Amino acid sequence: MVINIITAESEWIIYKFAKTVTDKLIELGFDARLSELFDPNADINHYFSPNNVGYSRSTRVDNHTTFMVTHVDTALKVDQIKELTERGALGICMSKETRDKLISYGVQGKRICYINPAQDGQILPKKTTLGFTHRLYSDCRKRDNMLVEICREIDPAVFRFAIMGAGWEKIVEEIEGMGFEVEYYSNFDKVKYNKLMLSLDYYCYFGFDEGSMGFLDAMAAGVKAIITPQGYHLDAGIDITYPVNTIADILDALHEIEEKRKKHIRFVNTWTWENYTLKHIEIWKYMLHLESLEALLCNRGKYLDGIFSLLIEDFSYYESLKSKIRKIKES
Repeated sequence: MVINIITAESEWIIYKFAKTVTDKLIELGFDARLSELFDPNADINHYFSPNNVGYSRSTRVDNHTTFMVTHVDTALKVDQIKELTERGALGICMSKETRDKLISYGVQGKRICYINPAQDGQILPKKTTLGFTHRLYSDCRKRDNMLVEICREIDPAVFRFAIMGAGWEKIVEEIEGMGFEVEYYSNFDKVKYNKLMLSLDYYCYFGFDEGSMGFLDAMAAGVKAIITPQGYHLDAGIDITYPVNTIADILDALHEIEEKRKKHIRFVNTWTWENYTLKHIEIWKYMLHLESLEALLCNRGKYLDGIFSLLIEDFSYYESLKSKIRKIKES
């Protein structure tokens, strides 16, 4: 499959799309080149150019042409997209919303699909910082001993700790041994304390001794809280993000936070340039009849964009046909 990626060289982000996809195609073993002109000898011509700049009635296309769709904010641009698809080209939007809008405006559903854009993977989700700013006592009045048990049930890839207060050394050593990152200050330092408080995602306090003064500072800083609903915590007139009484309550809160954070991790791991390129390849193989519909279904359930946003009607027919065949065999 010879793939001609068409774009005008510039410092704009669209050129980054074109260059990155071309590089990925070459890495994957395809004969791909970056150019500014349509190549009639290529198997696929793909335009990386926003339709408000690069497309017109004179744009050369055929039924093996695809083009990026973005910046659709005028009737003229919708007409340009209609024109290109009616001449055989296939438009690839960046979102389902845009695809659906274009279909509602009269663009043929079988000539328009979407592939979500890629993230560079250089900026990774930061860990959620849980903060404690009190000293410990030998009678465990702060219920600090619960933290080790809690850490056995949560993910060190998601959470880190920032702690200021005397007596935490043994606990810090134990949870660091579990793989958790801990920023620990055994002595109180007002300057460091103020900076630490502003760095927290959640202020934590598990004791039942009327309240934590650190909670007041956390509320002043706008930091969320995982604390016991007691004493002056209740009188502050500020909703406690996660009121907790038991280890089970704390774990419920942390698992909820963990799942939200893991959605960001899954996003980084799936919205990649390689996956973005592979989704284009699936569409191009379909257009060139290089693979059967059954083979193209192999990634079903992994994502909804790409080939699956293009063949939704075909899939319905395919599933219906399979159901009829199954019923015939059973009878």
